[in-house]
Amino acid sequence: MAGASVKVAVRVRPFNSREMSRDSKCIIQMSGSTTTIVNPKQPKETPKSFSFDYSYWSHTSGHLQLTP
Repeated sequence: MAGASVKVAVRVRPFNSREMSRDSKCIIQMSGSTTTIVNPKQPKETPKSFSFDYSYWSHTSGHLQLTP
């Protein structure tokens, strides 16, 4: 397996009915290959950012993002 590499993908899924009934807020943002997570309990804290090979946004139908 010399020279083999692993590709990593991440997907932001739509809220389920429980999350919607609790008025949950999406704390994930995607831009290109970077996915950022904001801590809602510490809004002044610096958001955490991660890079992935593929990013799939399916949280809302109006904001489809497929980022290789």
